Amino acid sequence: MKGDVLLQNIKVSELVPLSTGKKAKETKLLIREAVLTKLGKNISNVQKRCTGKPLSLSIIFYLHKAKYSKKDLSSLFDVIVKILGDEMSTKKDALKGLEIITDPSLICRIILEKNLIKKDAKEEFSFSIYEWG
Repeated sequence: MKGDVLLQNIKVSELVPLSTGKKAKETKLLIREAVLTKLGKNISNVQKRCTGKPLSLSIIFYLHKAKYSKKDLSSLFDVIVKILGDEMSTKKDALKGLEIITDPSLICRIILEKNLIKKDAKEEFSFSIYEWG
């Protein structure tokens, strides 16, 4: 059952989470900065509210049909969880995440949705985090 809203409807426009490829690192950093900008000074409050609690995540992706129709939701989700987590990569040059979801094993419920849009529409995704209880 969905509990308290910990973070609601954070929207990131014109960026698609990439798990591999030349632009993956750059895109992760841009998404991280976009979320950080939206949260501003509230980031520490969100981090505290999410720490140690069972969580429910809801993520909606709006992706261009021609380019991403075969992209699986699990890889998109994985990138978002890494950005919201402690580290965005496991390589030597580990990139620091937002430290909102510090223990992915506490994610108890995941709702993912992929909406395919026309090529002239703006790609984006939005997510919300709830306490699961």
